[in-house]
Amino acid sequence: MATRVNDGGIDRRGWLRATAAGVLGCGCVGRTLAAFQDVAPSTSTPLVVRDVDPDEIVRNVREAGLGEPRKLRSNHYLAIGDAAESFMRSSLTDCEMLLLEYLQHFKDRGFDVHEPTKPLIVVAFRDDRSFGRFHKMPSLMEGGPQPVGMYDKTTNILSVFDWRNVPMASRAASKNVQTVSHEGTHQLTFNTGLLDRAADVPLAVIEGLGTYGEPRKVIGPSELGRMNLQRADDLAKLRRSIPWIPARELLAADVILRSGSFGRVMLAYAESWALAHLLLHDKDRIVGFREYLKAVRSRTKPDHRLDDAKQFLGDLNELDRDLQAHAVSLVRSI
Repeated sequence: MATRVNDGGIDRRGWLRATAAGVLGCGCVGRTLAAFQDVAPSTSTPLVVRDVDPDEIVRNVREAGLGEPRKLRSNHYLAIGDAAESFMRSSLTDCEMLLLEYLQHFKDRGFDVHEPTKPLIVVAFRDDRSFGRFHKMPSLMEGGPQPVGMYDKTTNILSVFDWRNVPMASRAASKNVQTVSHEGTHQLTFNTGLLDRAADVPLAVIEGLGTYGEPRKVIGPSELGRMNLQRADDLAKLRRSIPWIPARELLAADVILRSGSFGRVMLAYAESWALAHLLLHDKDRIVGFREYLKAVRSRTKPDHRLDDAKQFLGDLNELDRDLQAHAVSLVRSI
C-alpha cells in the first residue's frame, strides 16, 4: 500500500525526506491503483488479485490525458506509458538484469524460484506529473505525498517515472535505478514463486525483501543483497532517539510500517532490511526462512502470523536478540 506515514505525526519536511530516501515508494504493495479500482483491501478480508490487461492500461493512459502511450518489449517485461523511449529501454534493461541477479541469488540459497510465466508490466511515466495524473494524486511539485514508484500486487503492475524530468532532483539516475530495484524486487517476489499475491504476508517481510534488493550500481551488473548504506545509516542514527522495535511487533503489525512518526517508520524499514539480511545470510536461519515463506503462501488472514514465525523462525525473543546484534554488525561495517 502506498505508505501513508503521515498518519499520526509526519510533517511536510518528513515527507520530503521520505521521498528522497525512497520510503514513499516502499509500501506500495497492496494498494489498489486509483486508475483501476478505488477500494483498498481490508486486512481481515482475503485480497482479490488480478492481472491487468495491457489494453486496459493503454485506455487509462489516454483517459489521464497523457496522449498515445508508447510500448516496448523485452524478454520478460512489457513497458507502457508516456515516458521517453530511452527511459523505457533503460528501465527494461534494469529489470532484466535485476531478474537475472534475483533468480541466481535465491536459487543459490535453496529457494524454489522460477522465471515469470508471462511478461511483467511496467508503466513508465515521463515525470512525477504524469505519474500523478494517472494515479489520481498530486505530483511531487504540487506538494503531494506521492510515492516515488509503486508496485501494486492487486493488479501486478510496476509504476515508475523518470527522475531526470523532475525539477531540481539530485542524483536522478541513481533514483531511477533505486526505484526500479526496490519496486521491481517486490514484483519479482510475487511472480517467481517466493510469495503469493493473495496471501497474508507480513509487511515487514515484503519491505525487508524490497529494501534488500534496493541497492544496485547505476551502471552494469550488481549482485543482489549489497550493503544498503541508507538503511544502515538509519539504523545507526535513529536508534539513538527511538526505541528498538521488537521483531515480534514487526512481524505481527503492518501498521508500524504504514503510519506513525517519521523516525519510527524509517526505523521500521531499516529493521525490516536487517531482518531480511539476517535470514538470507545466516546459515542456521535460512532453512527456517525458506519453510516460513512456504507456510505463509497459504495464509489469507493474519491470525497465524506469530505461530508461523515461532514454528519456523524459532523463539522470537532469541530472533530479536540476533536481529539487534546483526543490526550492530551491519552498522559497524559501513
